[in-house]
Amino acid sequence: MPTGRLLDPRASVLTLAMTLAVLFAVIGPAVAQPEDIGIELPPIPDAVLAGKRTLEPDDWGGRFLRVKAESPDPSPTHLEVGPVTVQATIGVNLIVEIAIDHLNSILTPFPNPQVRTVSDASTRVDGSAIYVATGNETPVTLFVSDASDPNHALSLTLAPRRIPPREIRLVLTDPLPSTNPIGAPSAPTAVAAPDYVTALTEAMRALAREEIPGGYGLRQARRQETVTCVQLGLETRRGQVLEGGDLWLITALARNTTDAELEIEERACRADLDGDTVAVAAWPRVWLAPGEQAELYVAVRRPTPEQRRPARPSLRGKGAR
Repeated sequence: MPTGRLLDPRASVLTLAMTLAVLFAVIGPAVAQPEDIGIELPPIPDAVLAGKRTLEPDDWGGRFLRVKAESPDPSPTHLEVGPVTVQATIGVNLIVEIAIDHLNSILTPFPNPQVRTVSDASTRVDGSAIYVATGNETPVTLFVSDASDPNHALSLTLAPRRIPPREIRLVLTDPLPSTNPIGAPSAPTAVAAPDYVTALTEAMRALAREEIPGGYGLRQARRQETVTCVQLGLETRRGQVLEGGDLWLITALARNTTDAELEIEERACRADLDGDTVAVAAWPRVWLAPGEQAELYVAVRRPTPEQRRPARPSLRGKGAR
């Protein structure tokens, strides 16, 4: 071919087409599309591209259902710890848990309970309930009985724990045994207790609540209006007098002057007044640590004017032999 002639453009295009055909025949199978396995990917909905957070079924063309996870229930705003009812038996020790550094309530089956303990825990009686508070993990032992029947008592061991305050309700498994001796005739059930017994019980409860009982007048005790306890190591100091007709209430302060723990013998105490001592009670406890004090409540039934008789002068006057 002469070097001076130009190539025909049509020949060049034909040559290029033939070359591409040869190349496609050689490497075409290597770049073939993968085999279709039958999975069709849906197109992305326009709602998603538009930034819509919640999609409706129509947004997917009806082929998919919208699935929304249910939100969990809201957490409770408070917790409830209810009272604990415990079956109690006379003479059987019962172990229950109480809270440390909190006030715990023990509802007893006794109308007028009294507590005996040697523990350092603080105890207080209000009605038929006993309130107990302690600041350490030392077990608290209590003997709880009714003031009118101390021979039948419940034995409690309270185990302090780091828990919320507790309310414990004691229920007797068996009724209290009869206090009448075997063979002794029982009092008629139709006979009611004397009125002064009921009035005395209510008056004593009012004193424990630091209230003045209805129908009583309060004044300071005079020099001769004292309370005497025939018990070594127990010192008394006069306090107040509440006059209520023929029934007077005398309050005094009792202190343990010994170096050991002392139990107040309530039966050894009486009021130095003209009349009969009908009841004695110590508050808030009968066991006193060295130097500890408690209040004494003494009820005196004063004689009526008809019962008072003039004293006969003794024949042995001063200087008589």
